[in-house]
Amino acid sequence: MRTLLFYIIILSFLSSNSFGQDYALSNPFDAPILLNPANTGVQYPLRAILNYRQQWKSITNPFTTILASFDSKTFTQSNSGSSLGIGFSLANDNAGYGNLNTMNINLHLSGKVMLNDNQTLSLGICGGVMQRSIDINKLTFTDQYDGYSYNSSIGIGESFATEKRLVPDIGTGIQWSYGRGAATLSSNDAIGAQLGFAAFHVNMPNTGFQEDADKRYIRMVMHGSFSYGIKNTPFQLNPSALVEMQGPARMYFTGLLIKYRLQESSKYTGNLQNRTFNIGVFYRYGDAITSAIQLEWDMFVVGFSYDFNISMLKEISHSRGASEIFIKYIPIKKQLANRLL
Repeated sequence: MRTLLFYIIILSFLSSNSFGQDYALSNPFDAPILLNPANTGVQYPLRAILNYRQQWKSITNPFTTILASFDSKTFTQSNSGSSLGIGFSLANDNAGYGNLNTMNINLHLSGKVMLNDNQTLSLGICGGVMQRSIDINKLTFTDQYDGYSYNSSIGIGESFATEKRLVPDIGTGIQWSYGRGAATLSSNDAIGAQLGFAAFHVNMPNTGFQEDADKRYIRMVMHGSFSYGIKNTPFQLNPSALVEMQGPARMYFTGLLIKYRLQESSKYTGNLQNRTFNIGVFYRYGDAITSAIQLEWDMFVVGFSYDFNISMLKEISHSRGASEIFIKYIPIKKQLANRLL
């Protein structure tokens, strides 16, 4: 019955003139240049991130998402602090029995200007290709049920122009950032904030498999985050919020990450980066509650999160949603260790 329900959902998706929706993450802020191309190369000389997500394993073949991104600050004007950034991203999303696959490969470019000593404004663009494919032979359709059982000799009642489509894809974004103070064990008076807006699939590429055009809806993202160091303590609070709109779909996200500083950078030991242990709770409206744990250790950040499903599917999934891991590599220099901009 669960499998049949899944097939009906997939059939509804394929049979309608619906516009495709993008993947979701437990915490979109863990993939910054995929959240907003204006994040590309604006903070660190170099950064590489790998994300892996598995969802709906308790219902059907799991949906898996793999993200890889790299960005670098390529040019900085010493007198003004303005800089250029370049990056690369790959996103591969695979869904269910029919191997419904969406892959994006993008080049990211950005420019950042200093508004004053504490504020910056950055603009970014990303462009590349999107490939969408499906294996029709692995799907069953309601027309193939003869009233008693599934019969593969019955036609599916659907026509497909192609099982694979490759199209250009373009996105853009803008972000304002603020930062002051230092995140140290002795003072810990750092304050930072970011507000951004991004739009993806602005060219609305046709990603459908049928003869009728099935254009991708533009995905609009509005996001904000804040960091606040509690003075004379090793704690830092990092609340964040996001609103995402893509066609009729809406996603509202909010949460809090608490950082506990284990050790700060030292000019005597050669330890160039702070070490922190982080825990967090996030909420996607009507969908899931997420618990997260992270460890920042020198040049690496490793994180794990788990989604507890609270949607209409919770009776089938038994509240089991998605598990997600990520690893970041940031070979930061000592003089930039506490910089927020």
